[in-house]
Amino acid sequence: MSYNINFQISALIIVVLLLHHFVTRKKLHNANTKIFTYVLILSGIYILFDLISTLAIMSYEPACENMALIILTVVYLFDIMLPYILYCCAVVSRGQGKKIDGVSMICTVVTVIMLILMLINLTSGWFFYFDQSTGYHRGSGYVMLYIYVLLYIVLVIHQTLKKREDLNVHKMGVLTEIVVIEGLCMGVELYTQHVMLSGFGLALGLVFLYLTMNNSGDFIDSTTGVFDKQYFDNWIQEKLDKRTELHLIAVEAFMLKQINKVYGSSVGDQLLVQIAREIQNITGSVQVFRTTGNCFLVIMDSLTEYERNRQQIEEYFREPFIVDGEKIDFPAVICGIINSEKMEQEDVLLAYVEYLVSLVKHTDETVVIQSDDRILEGFRYEKEVEHFLKNAVEKDLFEVYYQPVYWIKEERYITLEALSRLKHPNMGMIPPDVFIGIAERQGLIAQIGLLQLRRVCRFIKENEHIMDSIRNVKFNLSPSELLKPGHSQVLIDIIKEFGLSPAYFQFEITETVATEYSESFCKAVEDFQNAGIGLCLDDFGSGYANLNAVLKLPFDVVKMDRSLLTGITCDEQAAIFYRSIVMVMQNMGYMIVAEGAETEEEVNLLRSWGVDMVQGYYFSRPLPEKELLKLF
Repeated sequence: MSYNINFQISALIIVVLLLHHFVTRKKLHNANTKIFTYVLILSGIYILFDLISTLAIMSYEPACENMALIILTVVYLFDIMLPYILYCCAVVSRGQGKKIDGVSMICTVVTVIMLILMLINLTSGWFFYFDQSTGYHRGSGYVMLYIYVLLYIVLVIHQTLKKREDLNVHKMGVLTEIVVIEGLCMGVELYTQHVMLSGFGLALGLVFLYLTMNNSGDFIDSTTGVFDKQYFDNWIQEKLDKRTELHLIAVEAFMLKQINKVYGSSVGDQLLVQIAREIQNITGSVQVFRTTGNCFLVIMDSLTEYERNRQQIEEYFREPFIVDGEKIDFPAVICGIINSEKMEQEDVLLAYVEYLVSLVKHTDETVVIQSDDRILEGFRYEKEVEHFLKNAVEKDLFEVYYQPVYWIKEERYITLEALSRLKHPNMGMIPPDVFIGIAERQGLIAQIGLLQLRRVCRFIKENEHIMDSIRNVKFNLSPSELLKPGHSQVLIDIIKEFGLSPAYFQFEITETVATEYSESFCKAVEDFQNAGIGLCLDDFGSGYANLNAVLKLPFDVVKMDRSLLTGITCDEQAAIFYRSIVMVMQNMGYMIVAEGAETEEEVNLLRSWGVDMVQGYYFSRPLPEKELLKLF
């Protein structure tokens, strides 16, 4: 039996070291962590008792028979309880802790019966007994202990399989390996009746379980050392399910890209490490998460703690950072959400954080934005639009409005811009920038574009006489449409499908896309040009486009962004700047459209500067089809 002691001592050392390592390391504060801690402790006690029972059997003396009998009875009572406890842990991990089903009731009854039989064994010897001459013997009912344990193993496996949607193939494989190892060890133990391997097999299984499923290192962000999004997703959902009080602070380091460009990515990483450490120091919590490349989250349980931490984090970002002796301004958007548990779902909470960040306009300073009822209502509005948008695409619920563009030279409308509109049955008209932005994030914008182009083609086909009065219809293309391989030919085919001339159309391309000379974009421009479709540079002056970008592409028309009109009637510098751009563009052979004109004074200035066309509310708002036909 001495080799059994070696196995048991080895198993006990493994479990103790594993428990020490697990407890002293940064832990995952969730249900799985608690359950694994209980399992480690119980397994250690089981192996310790197993060792004590082996020592009791080896050192048996007839004079101490009663003492040995009591010791082994206690050990076997614990052996009976351990599978039941593990089964209860498996049930609790699936969120079934508050309800007792039929299987759990049967398990409880069977366990109680086994405990009673083990106590009766003190007089019956059915499981085991001692003979004064030969020592320890297994009774005729000893095999029932193995059958009992085997049944619980099957039940635990069943509970695990019910949770398989949370486990990947690798982790399912590991659980299978653990069960096989323990099953083999128990089989050897049952067959030989003297080689005690179950405790050692249990220790090996715990090591595998820790390394693959309960190792906090798997959930640590390699750069900053805080927990990653994978852990946050699981951890926060448990908190939300419990409806406990939660207050969230999100820190978005929005200038990380600029820092990486100017100072290099190594400096950017050092700044992120500093932020992570300081947030941990301020909050006194290891529960800090890096959910995206430049976003950190921390959650507090009390409102007082939340207010104090938010103020200190804000003060921290007001001061410059020091990296290699150099001061670097690294502002952030700090978002606060009180009573985050009201979000109920992890993905909704993260979406709300993104929404809060999106409300902050471009700035070089740290900004604090606190969630309130008004902001939350705006977020819910967007979520409702997001939900409605999918249905709108499936049922083609969009409309097309047309805004006439006025030709100053002949004092008449010369072209139309097709604009997408969407009406919610309860909320009314949805602002285009809202549903278009959501459509781009959801990857629906190209599909919507195809639906709208068909609608425009159908309108022109049914009212082709309108093309006698105007030159073309302008149709906006999103970046995803222009950069999607083969999409340009799909657009051309739709026009041909309705038997319309491609010359009826002019596709508008925003200046930000015009600066991206990817292969797909250049191929799309070539396809449009070969088909006879005109091109218009849209929103010139709103971003980073320049004359070099314009010269490289075959644009016929340049649209001056409405923002350039600001102040031209009262600011001489703004007026000179606008007029200079118009002159340069016209000298290069481009037609100019001034967007956003709303007053007579603005129109008179544009006329005096020789602007070709004007688009704005002064002449006409976007019109539905019927009103447009009346106008013409």
